[in-house]
Amino acid sequence: MRTADFSIAADAGMNAFAEAGLEPDLLIGDMDSFNPDEADLVCEIQRITDQGTTDFEKALGCPEARQADEIVVLGGTGGRSDHFLNNLLLAAGLPQSQNVLFEGECEILYRVTTERPLALEGLAGQSISFTPVVVCEGVTVTGVRWPLTEASMGPGRQLSQSNVVEAEDLRVSLATGILYAVVQKR
Repeated sequence: MRTADFSIAADAGMNAFAEAGLEPDLLIGDMDSFNPDEADLVCEIQRITDQGTTDFEKALGCPEARQADEIVVLGGTGGRSDHFLNNLLLAAGLPQSQNVLFEGECEILYRVTTERPLALEGLAGQSISFTPVVVCEGVTVTGVRWPLTEASMGPGRQLSQSNVVEAEDLRVSLATGILYAVVQKR
């Protein structure tokens, strides 16, 4: 895993930091799942009791996240499916210029936007799916067993699940919309 310029724990996300023997730069959330008063922390703590937003939303709303070129989300795919789906939708709403990826236990999800097409190398033989979160037009995918050319994807349209990367270079672009490329880890 790459080193982060700035790391944020969203409430109970602090437990993962603690288990790894690490401390984030910022702990943010309503603190209903982690009590910072019971820990010896030196990081900045922002307790936001607003129940109209999730802890992930609170983390994405901090200046460091809004100004980041890349956001890597750890722990955002596990646990409850409602949390996972909401996390994907929240990240879909971030500026399209930001590079966003979710690293899960078994897969990595790369957000693809018009401003951030995807180019990856070294994935030959791996399974990949393309999951649109809105209607996507002009989807082009090369380097896979079943390539797409200017496809229209989304609810009620074409989907692409369990494709296979066959080339050394994988490329994904689209004219409109937002989708996630879901790469299964080896």
